[in-house]
Amino acid sequence: MVGIYIIWKQRKSKERLLYEHAMEVENLLSDHAKEKGRLHKALKKLRRDLKLKRAAANSGWRRARLHFVTVTLDPDTAHPKLILSEDRKCVKLGDTRQPVPDNPERFDFVVSVLGSEYFIAGCHYWEVSVADKTKWALGVCSESVSRKGKVTASPANGHWLLRQNQGNEYEALTSPQTSFRLKEPPRCVGIFLDYEAGVISFYNVTNQSHIFTFTHSFSGPLRPFFEPCLHDGGKNTAPLIICSELQKPGESTVPNTEEKGQANGDVALQVDPFLLPAQASELIPLRDMILSWSSDLGPALQGLKVPSF
Repeated sequence: MVGIYIIWKQRKSKERLLYEHAMEVENLLSDHAKEKGRLHKALKKLRRDLKLKRAAANSGWRRARLHFVTVTLDPDTAHPKLILSEDRKCVKLGDTRQPVPDNPERFDFVVSVLGSEYFIAGCHYWEVSVADKTKWALGVCSESVSRKGKVTASPANGHWLLRQNQGNEYEALTSPQTSFRLKEPPRCVGIFLDYEAGVISFYNVTNQSHIFTFTHSFSGPLRPFFEPCLHDGGKNTAPLIICSELQKPGESTVPNTEEKGQANGDVALQVDPFLLPAQASELIPLRDMILSWSSDLGPALQGLKVPSF
């Protein structure tokens, strides 16, 4: 009887141990299911937020394009090695310095040139072809920026610039600089300035996506900024070309501009701001509604970048 009792106790102990193990596994599976559910909900939320951000960025780009303006280059600010086309829409780096006056407005170290236009209010949007280039810098700067000697480009010094370094590496010249990659390199870049809202946004016209947004309280005149950068071992000889009209998304070509040295006069070019591409024509009936949007939309996009997957 004692032996039978001992065997029975051992069996009951094993059964209890097996039961406890089974409960532990069941609890682990339950916890795993709960965690899986939480992760699934978090993933759905992230996807929803990403979709909303993309929609907001796309709406911002379409709104920005309603403010298209004609921009030209100012030869009096161009570095001596820069070659400007006669219509002042195209700039590239030459091999030698040109015999131009060393006036106070001219850059003498950074191979840059400013736009002729001064912006002190309102919304303004322009597009620049960067096709076939490996390095460039574009954006907006204060009229008061230093033109002589080496200058560190940053918002504190009056620069709000986006730069391609090489390949698919890009930088927003914040302080410190913000580096990122893009899913699709732009062949055409859109720059949007909302002076009152304190917003400067950059868009990839090629795939209709938002790249980066600066926010700042502006004071004083602002001007478009262009830097074709150095030749990069012969790989970066293509020019920067200011688009005379809105480009269709995905379009990779811009009408060629003859480069015959610097221009000495203004070009009388009339552009109808309502000549929108097919993709934006559907927005025309909504123009009043879009223009009535709060200027707070811009700051809401601060630092928004297209993620790379």
